[in-house]
Amino acid sequence: MVLLACATARRVPIRPVARDDRGVSFLPFASSRVERFSDQEGQPCPAFEGRVRNNLLGWESGDPDDPACTHDTLHEGIRAGVLEMRWRSELPQDGSYDLVTLGYSVGAWGRVISRGSYYGDYYARASVVIEASSPSCAARWSSDLALAQVTGLQDRMAAFSGWLEIPDIGIAGCKAHEPIEVKLRLVGDVNRGKVDVDWFGFSALEDDEVNRIFGIRPRPDAPAARGLTAQ
Repeated sequence: MVLLACATARRVPIRPVARDDRGVSFLPFASSRVERFSDQEGQPCPAFEGRVRNNLLGWESGDPDDPACTHDTLHEGIRAGVLEMRWRSELPQDGSYDLVTLGYSVGAWGRVISRGSYYGDYYARASVVIEASSPSCAARWSSDLALAQVTGLQDRMAAFSGWLEIPDIGIAGCKAHEPIEVKLRLVGDVNRGKVDVDWFGFSALEDDEVNRIFGIRPRPDAPAARGLTAQ
């Protein structure tokens, strides 16, 4: 009881208040991609256009009772569904870098539902994945949002909601003037069931913020090794 009384909740920053962007090269937003997610009319879920809507850069439902996008194995099969945003730029010099957001956290709300059957083990999982890659270096970070597993004739649901703070992600062994691409994905991985996404993206007030979410900062003291992987 004493420990619980003394414990304080960790605050996750949603968007920057003040940040030190010295030495940071920001990556402009390039495009988005949707695979095997549908809207409530059964049509492919629309891609993100790179503009702020309702203080959000990303996907949001227009109806509080319906998800913005759904990946359901009844319609899309068992290949994973993906909501993806991409940023691209050029590496300014040889060496190692940190991929940084300097205060932007990614938000995700929704639920996963695993539909059981008489035989077999079934699951529905949602996760956030960030990949940075160029021809000479790469790095990856991921975090699970929710997992529902079931064996037998029943359904199981797990909800996800809130903000994920993105850590600095080390990328080593990069070459100057090569292109670098950063992909942010919400992945719905299901073998029988569905993933509903109500809200996924970044809090923002202006359209141009989409071009200042991800940046790369040189790491002069990092070893010249292949790309680091964070999990």
